[in-house]
Amino acid sequence: MAAQPTHAAAATLASWLLLAVPAQAQSPAELQGYQQRLQQLFQRLDQNGDQRLERHEVNGQPYLQRHFERLDQQQRGYLTPADLRPAADSARARQFFSRADRNGDGVITREEAEDSPWLQRRFGEADRNNDGSVSRDELRQLRRNPPAAAPR
Repeated sequence: MAAQPTHAAAATLASWLLLAVPAQAQSPAELQGYQQRLQQLFQRLDQNGDQRLERHEVNGQPYLQRHFERLDQQQRGYLTPADLRPAADSARARQFFSRADRNGDGVITREEAEDSPWLQRRFGEADRNNDGSVSRDELRQLRRNPPAAAPR
């Protein structure tokens, strides 16, 4: 039987996973790995195995304790794995887009992308309609369905 992680190790893992919420720059593989680690943490914390984290089950997890109400958007009194997954258009992604769209016209131009090395590298992939700018929807599409790698 595998050794159970110590409470401190679980708390450290929880903090790392939950504070490192995937940002716009995550690849699908990185996002999948993050979600797998999050599911493992959830199962470790779910003391009674009912696929719900009740308030007492998150004791000792500072991030979950502080943000329990915000994460429990449906106000059920417990969290499910889905409550911990980042939204497709998370606040962090909206913040990234707003910062990059300096003139507030709803699109990011190549010039505006200069402040984001990640977007600079992927601008051509993100600009799927080749209009010289990237919309919120194009960024979402890039994150969900990156273009296939070119054959070597």
